[in-house]
Amino acid sequence: MIAFQGEPGAYSEAALLEHFGAETATLPCPSFDAVFAAVENGSANEGLIAIENSLAGSIHHNYDLLLQHPLWIVGEHYLRVQHCLIANPGVEKSAVTKVISHPQALAQCDGYLRGQNLPPEVFYDTAGQ
Repeated sequence: MIAFQGEPGAYSEAALLEHFGAETATLPCPSFDAVFAAVENGSANEGLIAIENSLAGSIHHNYDLLLQHPLWIVGEHYLRVQHCLIANPGVEKSAVTKVISHPQALAQCDGYLRGQNLPPEVFYDTAGQ
């Protein structure tokens, strides 16, 4: 069992499945803190977290968590992320008034969002409802 931050379908789960294989058992966690807790308490054998982002930079909170917990990095995986702007069926792009997503995804899309005058709204996950 491998823990990741997010819900099924999140980019972290996609990286996990690419790295360990499609049949790997996964444990979705609501936060990066919960991923570390799941590994420490034995709910998961390993955890996969994001550390660096080529567009938005380092994920400082996760570096802090590595310092706070007796866990270590044993591998790495690079995942190409391609964000999509989605809306309910029939909604025209011109009718979109804000974009709701995880802070890291919003940071990755910052230039586009500012160029479209679309204010970001933070949500805990890219795959969540």
